[in-house]
Amino acid sequence: MKIKTTAFLSIILTSGLLCALVGCFQAQPVRQYTLATETPLQALSQKAVPTTILIGPVKLASYLDQPRMVRRHSTTLIDSVAGHQWAGNLAEMISNKLVAEMGALLQPSPVFAYPGTTVFTQGRRVALDILRFEGTEDKNATIEARWTLFDLTDKSILKTQSSLIHIPLTDDSYETLATALSQGLTRISQEIAASIRSEKSE
Repeated sequence: MKIKTTAFLSIILTSGLLCALVGCFQAQPVRQYTLATETPLQALSQKAVPTTILIGPVKLASYLDQPRMVRRHSTTLIDSVAGHQWAGNLAEMISNKLVAEMGALLQPSPVFAYPGTTVFTQGRRVALDILRFEGTEDKNATIEARWTLFDLTDKSILKTQSSLIHIPLTDDSYETLATALSQGLTRISQEIAASIRSEKSE
């Protein structure tokens, strides 16, 4: 009887120790962030026949192509924290935001993500390379993008331009960083939309 009691106590102690160890090594909670769409956006003046606009592909620099949000500390040092991640594929979120905002800015011209299920042979397409999308050591959210405007009819390049946006950060939180990056993307949407409107009205 004494042996059984000792074995029983040993099992309880072992189980308690294992539970304590598991508790110590539990993963830290992960906070996930999305990009906000700025609404309402006032449509730019329309001087030409509405034209179909395709957005994409959106390509990320390799160091950005990951779930974690990125902060830069110098020209050569960046870090990303496992507990602060994007709530989905970042390139897809950027594409969806640009489609929504440029759709508002360029109405009544229809705006779609590229590639889509429908093949368009007339209109414009905007391809984007996102080179920077990060918090920086000088307390800014920084976006650097290179975008190219194509004619869908003959696939010719109509314009290539780079955009560099800095949005001041009011604090060090990742939620503030996500909000500022969203605001920066809205500025890029406005730049591209204005360029398309200007090109169409010439």
